Amino acid sequence: MGEVGCYSQTVGRWPRSTGFISIDCGIAEYSTYNDRYTTITYQSDAKFIDTGFGKDLPEPDSLRQFYNNVRSFPNGSRNCYNLSEITKGNKYLIRAYFLYGNYDGKNSTPEFDLYLGVNRWTTISFLGPNDAFYEEIITVATMNFISICLVDTGSGTPFITALELRPLKSSMYSPANESQSLLRTRGSDVGGFTDNPNIRYPDDPFDLIWTPTEDEKYWSPFNTSHKVMNPDEAFQPPSMVMMTAIRPLNGSNELYYFWTADDSSLQFHAYMYFAELEQLDSNETREFTVCCGNDSCFDGPIISPEYLVTRTLPTDQPLSGQNEYSCSFKKTPSSTLPPILNAIETFTILQHNTTPTRDQDVEAILDIKAAYQVKRNWMGDPCVPKNYSWQGLTCDYTLSHAPKILSLNLSSAGLNGEIAASLANLNSIHSLDLSWNNLYGPVPNFLGDLPFLSSLNLSGNKLSGLVPSNLLEKSKKGSLKLSVDDNPDLCVSDSCSKDSNKQKIIILVVAPLAFVVILLILLIILWRFKWRKQGKHSIA
Repeated sequence: MGEVGCYSQTVGRWPRSTGFISIDCGIAEYSTYNDRYTTITYQSDAKFIDTGFGKDLPEPDSLRQFYNNVRSFPNGSRNCYNLSEITKGNKYLIRAYFLYGNYDGKNSTPEFDLYLGVNRWTTISFLGPNDAFYEEIITVATMNFISICLVDTGSGTPFITALELRPLKSSMYSPANESQSLLRTRGSDVGGFTDNPNIRYPDDPFDLIWTPTEDEKYWSPFNTSHKVMNPDEAFQPPSMVMMTAIRPLNGSNELYYFWTADDSSLQFHAYMYFAELEQLDSNETREFTVCCGNDSCFDGPIISPEYLVTRTLPTDQPLSGQNEYSCSFKKTPSSTLPPILNAIETFTILQHNTTPTRDQDVEAILDIKAAYQVKRNWMGDPCVPKNYSWQGLTCDYTLSHAPKILSLNLSSAGLNGEIAASLANLNSIHSLDLSWNNLYGPVPNFLGDLPFLSSLNLSGNKLSGLVPSNLLEKSKKGSLKLSVDDNPDLCVSDSCSKDSNKQKIIILVVAPLAFVVILLILLIILWRFKWRKQGKHSIA
């Protein structure tokens, strides 16, 4: 994305920080602080991830506090952040920061992959040890959490510097749906002043980054001191971005904006923003056509910017097949003034070609993880990518369906508590092994209701009560292999309840009978005592 760190002091808090997640990776658990440039509150990443180690950079960065440390992941092939407290179906921008800074003393920059859930986002590589940059992506949440994963590709230890999540409006940035994400490759404040490098603006409710761009070879910047109105904030840059613009040099009739692509197969979308910054005389007009991608847009849209009011123009079709792209703005024959451009954003379309695990199974297994505090490698999606599936799981990867969990083996996993109710939602499971743990309480009836369960091992626990009749019936029929040995307080026979009742009846009968026997014995003793006493008197 380019060099980061050009920030100037801002006043006041972001007007909308509700829903912001701002993470400084690697700082001490429970630590928080307010960023001195944006006043946004950053927190430790400890509650978002279970793995990795915090490391300090040997030479602290004076620009942004979060550049002073990283979280490094020397262990495991995939390590994932779990960003929760979000809403399924909502749209979010995620920003990941990286600065190596020789934190490990090896003076060797790594290369690794960054994943959004089950889909590869990008490859992280560095120009040098002090190369600081960020990557941005816009996505629709398919669950009530989003996983950001760092994957070891064998070219050095993955790490991350900071992570941010920002809620967006659902109407922003199409197409961004469940089958696609948008990589925000640039947000250009064209005409912005390079001597005023404030690229995050407090009046931007979405905390986007806008890079000031000047190019004296092709255009001339100009500005206004008046605020630019935004009739629809869902698509509009902040007013400070729109208060600057560019126009062609030497009164030319054409204006061009260029960008390059590393891969000609990539698909791009562009959003262009226009606002008239000059009060035009009655005999002046500014009108121009817009064309992006090539020079064949003879019937492109005609723009006549409104004074101090933002207008947004997105490309109507994805741009692809080129390594160099341009948007051209050409004055119409009736216009007296040259074209202008205030800001532009470009996005790469990222297709989601990998299907994540079925929602119901994901929710169930995450509840099980939380209930038993399972550590292992249980991060990200349980089944996908297949090479990083969770330890103890096997999954069904039938091409026509989302992957499903077929078996769960948590034998000797140190589980404590009762059998988790969430297991009832794994309705495709065939084999369940919870043996040799510290599980107590009853065996729940729902285990017998799992339609495909053919193997259940509950041995070596502290379960008690009766084994449900539906499990016993399946076991007798041979459709279920049932193991419940070494549960001393668990009754495994149909006759357990009858024997228990008999025992209660025997106890109830024996108690009064014993009382009668004791009473008779006492009476006999008393009678014999009286008889002996009378016998003594007779002899006398």
